[in-house]
Amino acid sequence: LLINMPLRESAPPNCAPLGPALLASRLREFGADVSILDLNAYRVKDVLSESRGLTAGRHLTMGEADAKLARHMGVHGDPHLVGLSGKITTLRWQRHVARTVRAFCPGTLLVSGGGLATEFRAGLFNWIPELDGVCHSEGDDVIVKIARDAQAIHRLGREGAAMGGQLDPYLRSYDNGILRLVYEGNRPLDLDALPLPAWDLLERDVDGFPILESYIRN
Repeated sequence: LLINMPLRESAPPNCAPLGPALLASRLREFGADVSILDLNAYRVKDVLSESRGLTAGRHLTMGEADAKLARHMGVHGDPHLVGLSGKITTLRWQRHVARTVRAFCPGTLLVSGGGLATEFRAGLFNWIPELDGVCHSEGDDVIVKIARDAQAIHRLGREGAAMGGQLDPYLRSYDNGILRLVYEGNRPLDLDALPLPAWDLLERDVDGFPILESYIRN
């Protein structure tokens, strides 16, 4: 499960989440069952948005986002891996979503990537202690290793995967169930070898909202 964070509440969502869609396609090449929850796709027009002068509508509240995540998992099942994606301005959202993910599925491998993780790197654990890992720089290749680590944790448990060397070379520490993984992304050597984005995963959300069409219209 790849979760894209909300951006620019003052503007309609007009930039579809290319990063998560590319990573989803990469994972599919290796047989993974992937889903995307795009929290930036929604702008709610109501009394609250009007009172705040948000002509394009407001973001979901964090409570609404939690409910959306619960419905998403109800349809797609509990994921072995949850990846959070967002710019440095999404720290508050990532902190909240990480806590929610931990409450819903405590055993999942929880990793943050994108601009926020690239800026903070291992320091992000100080802000979001619920994370198991951070992935800095480009994730197109290393996402496969992250998924394999999630699979190892699901199969062997956290201690078994950590002590058995399954999480090398990115495991920084393991202490009483707490993982600290720092994944090093890099620029792909051949951009033409990357698959096209998995836009089909954004056609409709679990409630029937046409996410991709909404981006196109905006």
